[in-house]
Amino acid sequence: MFDFFRSGRADTKRRPREEEPLPERRPYAKGNSSPMQIRRPRSFADVEEIIDRFKDGLTVIVYLNEVNAETSARVIDILSGAIYALNGGMAELQKDMLIFTPDGVDAR
Repeated sequence: MFDFFRSGRADTKRRPREEEPLPERRPYAKGNSSPMQIRRPRSFADVEEIIDRFKDGLTVIVYLNEVNAETSARVIDILSGAIYALNGGMAELQKDMLIFTPDGVDAR
């Protein structure tokens, strides 16, 4: 039987794969480049933490697929008011997925 992958190769032994160390994790500190935060509120109470990220100047993607329609509407109302007060922007990426950007970042 013809072995397609081994024909014509002088070395048929597999060489061990060299492992490269992973880069060291750096904790987030204000003043670094603005990372994007992803939040999935499960209740209206989770909104305060999302607004804190706005106040830190971070871009936040919010998924609203884990709350009912009434709570989703309330969350959007509060977050849009907060981002407006902070001169930020808001855009819908897809159904139940919004992006909120700080002042100076275009959300379009």
